[in-house]
Amino acid sequence: MPLPEIVAYNRHPGIEQLDEGVPYVVWSVPQALATLTLIAFAAVAVLVIVGVWSRVSSPQTASLPLGSVWTQGKDSALGIACIVALVATLGSLYLSEIANYPPCTLCWLQRIAMYSLVVILGIGALREDRAIGWYALPLAGIGAALAFYHVLVQRVPGLDQATSCSAEAPCNAMWVREFGFVSIPVMALAAFLLIAGLVLIAPTDPARDGAGDS
Repeated sequence: MPLPEIVAYNRHPGIEQLDEGVPYVVWSVPQALATLTLIAFAAVAVLVIVGVWSRVSSPQTASLPLGSVWTQGKDSALGIACIVALVATLGSLYLSEIANYPPCTLCWLQRIAMYSLVVILGIGALREDRAIGWYALPLAGIGAALAFYHVLVQRVPGLDQATSCSAEAPCNAMWVREFGFVSIPVMALAAFLLIAGLVLIAPTDPARDGAGDS
């Protein structure tokens, strides 16, 4: 039996989902990105919990498996943050260039921050430059603030009047809405928060951090 033709799937208003009875052959990219968004939010929560635990725990607990994993994760934090920024960048390019969702003004501002983070974090990870966090963290913070405001524009009626978005690419348009709440700015917010968390836990001075652990 031949497989059904793969139909483009999105949440654009007026475009229906796949007909009932036609199975999904593959996950759509928006669904995959939304799943990664949920994972990113969970990772942020884990970073907060484990970060607080590491601050209040006694030195003896550093030798436990969780303490060892936390230390290794801190050493790889910049590289992981770069991967998060790269995935977010590729996802945004797919949504605009392949799925043909026009990016609005707020989208472009968030893209400026995210695309810059790919370069900054990539250089920092390759050079093992711990000080790169001082440049990456402000960008991640600004991007998170823009993404959060964009979420409010989508959710709060009338708030879009305060933006300078065009009619062709309105800022309150919800091109994607997976799991009932994950829109494109929600995806960006999760990525920026995770990047900020990873940058914060990355040691700025390996020698000093090593001395503090001993």
